[in-house]
Amino acid sequence: MNIESIHKSIEQYASAYGNLQNLQDNSDLIPLGDQKTGCIGEFYVFLYLNQIHPSSKINYAGHSNKGWDIKVEFENSNLKIQVKTVSAYSTTRTISPIHKGWDQLFIIYLSRDLKPLGFWQINDPFIFGENDCLKGRKCKNPNNPNTGSKDIPFGKNKIEELKNAIYS
Repeated sequence: MNIESIHKSIEQYASAYGNLQNLQDNSDLIPLGDQKTGCIGEFYVFLYLNQIHPSSKINYAGHSNKGWDIKVEFENSNLKIQVKTVSAYSTTRTISPIHKGWDQLFIIYLSRDLKPLGFWQINDPFIFGENDCLKGRKCKNPNNPNTGSKDIPFGKNKIEELKNAIYS
């Protein structure tokens, strides 16, 4: 399987997702919810990490790991990345719970066609304070810099770097 076939499947999924969202918004027969958005965000980050660390081994953590999603293995160390993805379908932009255990936190905001519009890298794993998990935090809206939870140091939107990695 190649990267182009994954991109094509994401486009097809985005179309089907939009159709299902319309049904969810207009019917009580199908519940609201979203499951594949996080997988798409992790795929985009995987491509990004492959570009910036081309000689490193990069692996997904597996479904049961809550503290990190992707590990970059260097010769004498490793880097654990947690990826949180929010799509434009989320009216609240609420990020799923952020658990301890990562070295870097990447937050991605996807458009309704599941293309990235926002990409933030948080390098401070001490944002937790006395908590083991952060819940109810809001993703920044890429079009409004005054949004997003204030206790997350979003910094600069690095979307162009992510797009370069995804589409190169």
